[in-house]
Amino acid sequence: MNLSVTHLVSSLNFGGAERFVIDLSQQQKDDGINANIISFGTDTDPLLEQCKKNQLEVLTINAIKLVAHYRFYIAVKDADVVHIHSPHVLKFLVPILPLLISKKIIYTRHGAHPFNQRLWLIVHRFCQKYIDHITFVSEEGKQIFTDNHGWHSKNKSVIDNAVRLPRIIKRQQNNKQISLGSVGRMVDLKNQICLLEALTKLSMEELQHINLHFFGDGPCMGKLKTYQQQHLADCSIYFHGSVADRQKIYSSFDVLVVTSETEGLSLVIIEAMASECCVIATNVGGNPLLVSDNETGWLFEYNDSTRLANLIKRCLEDNNDVKAFAQKSKQKISEQFSLSKCAQAYQNIYVD
Repeated sequence: MNLSVTHLVSSLNFGGAERFVIDLSQQQKDDGINANIISFGTDTDPLLEQCKKNQLEVLTINAIKLVAHYRFYIAVKDADVVHIHSPHVLKFLVPILPLLISKKIIYTRHGAHPFNQRLWLIVHRFCQKYIDHITFVSEEGKQIFTDNHGWHSKNKSVIDNAVRLPRIIKRQQNNKQISLGSVGRMVDLKNQICLLEALTKLSMEELQHINLHFFGDGPCMGKLKTYQQQHLADCSIYFHGSVADRQKIYSSFDVLVVTSETEGLSLVIIEAMASECCVIATNVGGNPLLVSDNETGWLFEYNDSTRLANLIKRCLEDNNDVKAFAQKSKQKISEQFSLSKCAQAYQNIYVD
């Protein structure tokens, strides 16, 4: 198909939305679409290397606004579709959106945050008339957006996230040990402290059979490290920082633990399940759509560290459950969250 699509992201730092845009662009290239990416981050953003490996065309625009607007307009003048993946990009485009009236403009909300402060309400009210279609990764995200911003006359769709993963070589599991993993930005919303609090509710004997791997960074890292040093100093807890290599991340643990207060359709959960990991996740947002309780993993209520501790104990007591749930997880993702199906859904919107 002779179609040109430009995807807009606020940066190419580590994040589920950014990884998804890279995967989607690669799939679209395979499908014959001319897909490229514009990032408003920096030339040192870590996911730029992944784009180079995938031979994806990326333009980084990081300049004063007048120059940035000009560079952006020149870059997209020949595009058929402009696909916005961030509210922050949408805000940047406010002065220039009227000049893009001839293009199909798609806006995807990857999270469920309401963005209901006065400035964001004004931005979304202004931009509404220039957006042709808005998509969401969960019904919850769609409902929250509608409640806060309206856009009742606009075309709205929910399109499940999907992943394009290399083959993950899982490490050999030890029936007497369990490896837990946490992947994502260390911010209050992700509430990783709940995972550490859950570990304090286990006995020292149980803790000897657990190791925990944190992948990611952010403003809460210091708080997490301090808590670990004060309450879990003798435990096997590793802070790896930001890691781009998904092979390294998902081969490091048996069980992904997600403690977030809100989620859209978590790409981290999808990636973990596709990589044959069992998942323990909060019962929020799109998590129950991915994690079938007591079938591909377990759900618990937000900030319930006692319930989380009991689920970790269960992993220790019956490693066979962890293995069985991991296998079912991979099967579920391959059947329901294929990237080719996701890309086709977006293509249908592009050409509608």
